[in-house]
Amino acid sequence: MKKFHPMALLLKFEGYPPAVIASVAMHACLFLFILSKSVDSSDYVTIEDPVIITASAIDVNPQRLRRLERLEQERVADLQRRQQAQREERARQERERAETAARAEREARQERERLQALEQEQRQQRERDEARRQEEVARQRAAEEDARRREQERLAQQQAEREAATRAAQEAQANQIASENLIVAEYAGIIKRIISQNWQIPPSARNGMMTEVRLQLVPTGEVVAANIIQSSGNDVFDRSVLQAVERADRFIELQDLDNTVFERNFRTFTLVFRPEDLLR
Repeated sequence: MKKFHPMALLLKFEGYPPAVIASVAMHACLFLFILSKSVDSSDYVTIEDPVIITASAIDVNPQRLRRLERLEQERVADLQRRQQAQREERARQERERAETAARAEREARQERERLQALEQEQRQQRERDEARRQEEVARQRAAEEDARRREQERLAQQQAEREAATRAAQEAQANQIASENLIVAEYAGIIKRIISQNWQIPPSARNGMMTEVRLQLVPTGEVVAANIIQSSGNDVFDRSVLQAVERADRFIELQDLDNTVFERNFRTFTLVFRPEDLLR
């Protein structure tokens, strides 16, 4: 059987009930002592304001002190844990903010780089488009210049051909005219010779006399009309020339002429008749 110890009761109830009973008993004894003692006036003393010192038996209880210390340690540890958790939370939030800011800065930098790359690509594309446009303009200008040059060459060639054709035509016309003039001169000489052969010289004819006769002929060489258009001043001389034309009547040599040459030169033929032209 275990031996009972008074302190066991205090430890069992953590010192509270026995301490209270002991304190009350002590105060009761003190009160009875004071009441039972006679008090003389000489025993009066001056009581000054006491210095109150709070002390309690429970404050010096080791178990309570250890418990309070443990509670304080736990409170401090909990406070430290909370502070550490707060610091960690703030650190985490700071990291998150830093990461968010870094991510935002990275995304902003990437966006700027993307926009710069896009702008550079657009600028390069514009430069390529402008280069292609310039090349196309240059090709068009070269093509237009080449077409203009070829057109100028064609026009120059045509002009040269026209000029050559004109010169050839002029030369041909000149040759034709020269040839025609020779033919006209030849047949005009024939007409004059035939008229001269049929002319009977009047007594009044003198050298230097001249009359101009207009003959109307047909392609067969026949004379259909004869008129004096410029008189010699001597009617006998003029009539003798007309009579010579009437006696000639027809110039059959004209039938060999080209119709165009005839129409142009002998349909209406002007004969200048002078006695000096006579082959006598």
